[in-house]
Amino acid sequence: MNVAADPIFFYSRFNRIIAAAFTGVAALSALSLFLLPTASNRALVVPALFVMLFVWEVLWNPSLDVDDDAVTIRNPLRTIVVPWAALVHVDTKFALTLYTPGKKFAVFCAPAPGRSLTSAGRRKTTDPVPYVSGSPRPGDLPGSESGEAAQLVRSRWDALQKSGRVDGGLAAQTPVTVVWAWGRAGVLAAVAAASIVALLLA
Repeated sequence: MNVAADPIFFYSRFNRIIAAAFTGVAALSALSLFLLPTASNRALVVPALFVMLFVWEVLWNPSLDVDDDAVTIRNPLRTIVVPWAALVHVDTKFALTLYTPGKKFAVFCAPAPGRSLTSAGRRKTTDPVPYVSGSPRPGDLPGSESGEAAQLVRSRWDALQKSGRVDGGLAAQTPVTVVWAWGRAGVLAAVAAASIVALLLA
């Protein structure tokens, strides 16, 4: 049987709402500062720019891509590509976490729910969670970001295993690719340093 499913893109809706709010406030602050008459006050535009860049990197950019070849985790400042053959376990204790032999990779955009959301979810959920044997963790609960992302990964992994496209005996020999975003890190560091100077001059 051949499996050919479309790629799935997952991100934190909550984080993106927070990112949009912070970016809007920072952008309005930057505009107001730029219109000030003195150059020293205009320099405070730089810290506002840093806030926008930081929020984009930490809250807006993180995502999870699931396709028939691999799971791609885009965390702040690094991207991890986990081929299905390398995957050995999926967990949601603190966040969606993918395990490979000797390593684990947390998915920044899929945190487990807090205590209040967990309690509400347990009250509403009585059905078993798909692909989870026994009692599910709080992070497996439907409606949580970790639970939703875990469902995407587990369902695709299960389908690929049943189709014979994933060989579970090759995990130790299958490399995981980790790419650091040195360029973005350098830009953030440079703007952070410039922000400190701007604050001292203001």
